[in-house]
Amino acid sequence: MSVFNNVEFRRTFFGLLLIFIVRECEPSVKPTGPSLVKALVGTNLTLGITYTVTEPQVSWWKDGISIATRTVDNGVPPQIDPQYKDVLVLKEDGSLSFSNVTLEYSGIYNVIVVKVGAGQGEASFTLMVYDIIEGVSLHAWPNNAVEGSGNFTLYYTTFKGEAEEVQWFLNGKELQNGPHYSMSGKNLSIIQPNRKDTGLYNVALENPFSFRTFERNVTVLYGPDQPALDVRPTKDFFVVGESLSLSCGARGEPLPSVSWAFMGQAVPGSQPGTLRITNAQTNQSGDYTCLLKNDKTGAQLNMSVTVNIYESPAGGPACSVHAVDGSSALRYRCWWPGGTPEAQLSFPDLSTASTAVGELNVTVDDPRSLDGKEVSCLIHHPVHQSQCNITARRTAGFLPSVSATVNDNGKLVASIRCLAEAVPDATVTWARSGQNVSSLSGHEISDDTTWLHIVNFNISTAGLHTYKCTAVNPLGSQSRDTKLSGPAISEVSLFPNEEGTVITLTWEVPSTAIVTGFDIQMKGPDLSDPSTNKTVSHSGRAKKGYGTIQVKGASSRSADISGLDPKLRYLFRVVPIAGRRAGQPSEEVVTGPGGGLSGPAIAGLAAGIPCGLLVLLILCLVFPCVFYHKKRKREARYPVSRAVEKAVTTLTLPHLLLTGGLKMPPDYSLHQPPAAGRSGPLPFEVPPVRMATTV
Repeated sequence: MSVFNNVEFRRTFFGLLLIFIVRECEPSVKPTGPSLVKALVGTNLTLGITYTVTEPQVSWWKDGISIATRTVDNGVPPQIDPQYKDVLVLKEDGSLSFSNVTLEYSGIYNVIVVKVGAGQGEASFTLMVYDIIEGVSLHAWPNNAVEGSGNFTLYYTTFKGEAEEVQWFLNGKELQNGPHYSMSGKNLSIIQPNRKDTGLYNVALENPFSFRTFERNVTVLYGPDQPALDVRPTKDFFVVGESLSLSCGARGEPLPSVSWAFMGQAVPGSQPGTLRITNAQTNQSGDYTCLLKNDKTGAQLNMSVTVNIYESPAGGPACSVHAVDGSSALRYRCWWPGGTPEAQLSFPDLSTASTAVGELNVTVDDPRSLDGKEVSCLIHHPVHQSQCNITARRTAGFLPSVSATVNDNGKLVASIRCLAEAVPDATVTWARSGQNVSSLSGHEISDDTTWLHIVNFNISTAGLHTYKCTAVNPLGSQSRDTKLSGPAISEVSLFPNEEGTVITLTWEVPSTAIVTGFDIQMKGPDLSDPSTNKTVSHSGRAKKGYGTIQVKGASSRSADISGLDPKLRYLFRVVPIAGRRAGQPSEEVVTGPGGGLSGPAIAGLAAGIPCGLLVLLILCLVFPCVFYHKKRKREARYPVSRAVEKAVTTLTLPHLLLTGGLKMPPDYSLHQPPAAGRSGPLPFEVPPVRMATTV
């Protein structure tokens, strides 16, 4: 029976056809120019429109209130709200004209075009009316800005006109809203001002028809703070007879005044910022106090220092350990020069017989027993005793790390770092597949030997070579092998917030992978901007395929994506990048409901129904003939074993819509081969369908 004999089918077909025709006839209206119109007070303008139907009814609305209506080409004058008649004219083509426009006409205008029986179309305009800006001035509250005393506000006034855009500048640099600067309306508030806020402030006011600026100097009062009390020369103590000077100062606005006291008593005749002591004596040891005061704010600050005057060496002891060039020996060094007499130095842990004055060096030819052992240098002096400690260690914590960059020439540079914790510092040597890299072109070693840079690295040959780094100091060595690999993602995860509007995408990278960045890709509907609730379409992303929505650097391991609709389904993946080459994308991670059709998918399905019905009609007419012809030719040539007769097959039938309601023959190729000892296998040229016919 023909499909067209089915009454339900015909009703469905013509119903869909009628829906398509009605949708095509719906009226539409578009602005002839920009939808955002900016005008100067007293000028004339027109909000022009075009539409796709004849003799429609056109109505204009301002901020939700009807202001003008007319039916095009019917000869009836338009109806205009009385309060707008002096300014508005509704033209015969439906456009809305303004004459001598004033500030009160700023607002949102909607135009609705209605065609009886065909529906309606709508367009929107935003009209902004401006006046020329004149008479700008800048004021401050309070009059003085004091650091840490509260908020300080600058605000501007104008004699005429309003600004569409307001910009604030400090010393020529534009200020931004944040925790320190708050810009709202005509005000700039400095929250808890500090000395860095001192400078020339400038406000720039602009609208489409004028631009004005005004500036004002602001000085933030502060201090005294950050005091500096120095003793010259700088040392822990002084020898009798030396001269020294104490200098004191602090930052502040205005500059703080300075006075001195010794052991709580004012020092007469001292210079404000400097106190000099000549031919120092032991009775001059003690506490010296610097008194700092801001004379304008009244703030005060005191700072003290203790001066010790001794007859002993200056400075303090020091010690170190170094490798002896060309050998496996270690050299321990201890020094504390100067003093009367010079200090006696010794390393009792190394040699009880070795002592020296001022500086001591002891060489240990076999240092293996000193690995991790703290060695002390003892310092003996009549005034006091001291010591310094040094510990030699073999290489430890040796773990290579891999990174990659693109140089200025656009070439991929792969870098391997082998940094060992060792005292004295370890020297690192490098080899590639057993060959010293110093003889290979395109390989560079850093001055401290811890980095190997492979210039113009070829991802295609990444796994062909093994790089070995060996760290050596006199106490031992360690080696590590590294085989580089191309860009890859080892793991990817997705974590949505409770509302389902923001997700955090995290991923991991194999430790030896060469990666210079990541492309965050998405498949699904467009995201929305949370600040405007408007859809944001990302360039390069097809709605039916994956497209890049974010690009991350090589060190990134997470990305936040906002603007998701929790009712829709989104798919994400991470693509590792090495230079200009992309690696295998990560596995897909999904957020949102598991199924459902989007609006575009439903539209595509509706558009494909007529073509699908035509194909089904052809299949219904042709397939039965072909199947009947093949059935008549089919003959059984061979007996079938009982194993096949007893076999149970399962068949997943295709959807009836795709087969035209016909049953497909079972797939007997799913049977297992006959058991040993029974019927042998069928000849090669006989297809399994013959067995199915016999069964």
